[in-house]
Amino acid sequence: MINSKVFKQLAQLSIPPEIETASNEQWIQQKNFFQFLFDTRNGEIPLYVSHFHTYIYSLFLPINVLKSNYIDDLMKWDAGPNSSWGYGYSFGKIGRPKKVCVYPPFDSAGTHLLKNATPITFWRYFEGRKGRQGYVEINQFLTHLHGLHWEEILNAFCRLDEDGNIDQVLKIHQAEESILVTLKSDIVDFHQFLTKTVLVRLFDRMVCQDWKKFGGWVNPKISINRDAKNEIFWRSGIASEKSGNLFASYVRGFQIIRNMRPRREMVAMLEGKPLKPKKYEKFIAVDWKNKKIAEFSCDPKKLGNYFVKSDKPFETSPVFFKPEVLLKYKADPDKYTISERHISCRGTWSLETYDINDKGQVHTYLVYLGRLPHSEQLYWKSFNERPKCGISERAFKTDFKGDWDLSYDPLSSLKSSLQRIQKEKIGLWVCNDEDLYRRLNYPVTDADKEWIDEIHTLDKVVIEGFSYQYLKSLATSLGCFDVTYGSIRMLETILGKKGISEEEVKGIIEPLDEIRKLRTKFAGHRTGEETTKIKKELLKKYGSLKEHFRSLLQRIDHGVQTLLIMQI
Repeated sequence: MINSKVFKQLAQLSIPPEIETASNEQWIQQKNFFQFLFDTRNGEIPLYVSHFHTYIYSLFLPINVLKSNYIDDLMKWDAGPNSSWGYGYSFGKIGRPKKVCVYPPFDSAGTHLLKNATPITFWRYFEGRKGRQGYVEINQFLTHLHGLHWEEILNAFCRLDEDGNIDQVLKIHQAEESILVTLKSDIVDFHQFLTKTVLVRLFDRMVCQDWKKFGGWVNPKISINRDAKNEIFWRSGIASEKSGNLFASYVRGFQIIRNMRPRREMVAMLEGKPLKPKKYEKFIAVDWKNKKIAEFSCDPKKLGNYFVKSDKPFETSPVFFKPEVLLKYKADPDKYTISERHISCRGTWSLETYDINDKGQVHTYLVYLGRLPHSEQLYWKSFNERPKCGISERAFKTDFKGDWDLSYDPLSSLKSSLQRIQKEKIGLWVCNDEDLYRRLNYPVTDADKEWIDEIHTLDKVVIEGFSYQYLKSLATSLGCFDVTYGSIRMLETILGKKGISEEEVKGIIEPLDEIRKLRTKFAGHRTGEETTKIKKELLKKYGSLKEHFRSLLQRIDHGVQTLLIMQI
């Protein structure tokens, strides 16, 4: 994504003020540009700029070379994004290469010190490339070292933040007449710490009141300038009109940006520790140790355990939430992985366990809430409520008694049955999309949308898993193939032809027909007289859409298990 703020600043810098004003004199002296260099040392640092007559190019330089007359040496720079690795050789007496050399970037950069520099960006050009043949490339040493990954859609190298969100760290904007590459300063600081370097920004910029009237640099007033405090060093040339009005100027020099953050912060980043103390929220919880319900912090320092005597509530004090707390995670399967008792977010955080009690409340324990990022704690807190009953029987059995939960669960059993049929009835049913298994869960609320979404997922997992080609081949061999049949009708015909009892066939086919019917009727979340009638019938029979879905899973699982023992 483009850094619009930086581009806006660059555009403003290029607008000439009225001649014969104090503003014009400051503009010609480019004081606003040096302010720009000063202001962009933090946040998103412009590393590479090619915009109108502004050029900035950045590199990392070992800090130990900044001694003696380094300023004079660096003022002679002649480097840019075209600098890269190359090779050369010389011939011996018999016409064969005598000496072969590989040359690093900046080998001929005009200064001795830049030979030690590490480039960040490269300008590459390939005539065989479709579309824009010139493009910006980033040094992989930087991207690999800091775990940055290219996202084509965003035009940025990214990583995940502690909340599992995509963090655009290094942005690249490339247009016909401008290039802008920015990098977040925390990466710059940490890189400097790891490699014992400083960031050097080389710059070359020209401004002119009217470029149409510009005839070249004739007797410009040249000066050498130093802002030692801010470590900006440059040579400037200012040209005036015959009237004496300042007309144009150029500046060419470099800026040094050091890592000024405390070493303790860098060590914390090195160890993967947060730079600021973590915040902890309070939740309404059941302190079963002291037999009371009140608000307690999930800060581990304020929780007790079985081994140390204290008045603090146990880490395993249960906390209860409205079922809607899970919808956020179910709605974004690309970001979150939610199973029956576990939630994780792109490897950045996880909620080790949760369950749902008889009143439909989601519950977990204070200790696990304390391991969530603070933003997630705030999210869960917004759904926190007093318990309407205790924790689930399954949670009590597994979390407190330490026993295996061997009770029948339709969802777990169905997933297991489908995996078995894929393995044992090779070719009949195939689903290699693990994401679909992961997405299939119970509805946790009475919302129509959630129920319909789960029906759609169930259809994709179960119905679309049956192989039409396999069933067609089998039906053809049995002499019962009908071109008008889909997978379900064909399976029904095959089962009848094989002599399977009508009752068993009905137990297999009816729930499959029900899935397809519901998905068809409620496609796109349509509502109408017919869908309203269907929902009323389901509610009358099952009491809730959640219970209907559970029953449907159980009937499908029974049908799949029946298929497993059949010879088809």
